[in-house]
Parts: sequence; C-alpha cells; structure tokens
Amino acid sequence: MTDLVKRLRENCSCNFSSTPCGAEEECRNAFEGADRIEKLEAALRKIADIEHEDLPKPVGAAEGTLWVILAGCVEVAEKALEGKND
Repeated sequence: MTDLVKRLRENCSCNFSSTPCGAEEECRNAFEGADRIEKLEAALRKIADIEHEDLPKPVGAAEGTLWVILAGCVEVAEKALEGKND
C-alpha cells in the first residue's frame, strides 16, 4: 500500500453504518479512489514485470513493431510506478 493510499483511507474515521462522521460522501470517495489506485498500480506492475527475455524474438517486420510497442509499454509502466510512494 502506498503512502497516498494509506492517507486516503486513514483520514476518515467513519463507520458508515453506526457512527457517520458528517462527511460520508467524501470518505466514500477517498476509499473508492484508494481502491482504484491499488487496481491501477497492480495492472501497471503486471506490465512492468514483463521481462524482455520472455518476449519471443521478432522474426518479421510486424513482430518487430509489436516488440517495440510492448517494450515501450513496459517502460511507461516502470516510470509510472517509480513515484508510487508519495
């Protein structure tokens, strides 16, 4: 869990069913945002974990183009995950 996700979840002391805090909508939004961040980070991590050695070596021009595109996606995912501890 990143610090941002932790802060989003800890800033609300609501127990929605028994002790509402008066800011239930904001709390729900914060929890929903934290859940979404975790899902996006997990998806990016799957992409970033692709190893170049695991990719089949391109044979033709089309496969070469696909390989370059996938390698670019891996690089973008890695860069996106670099600052995840904010």
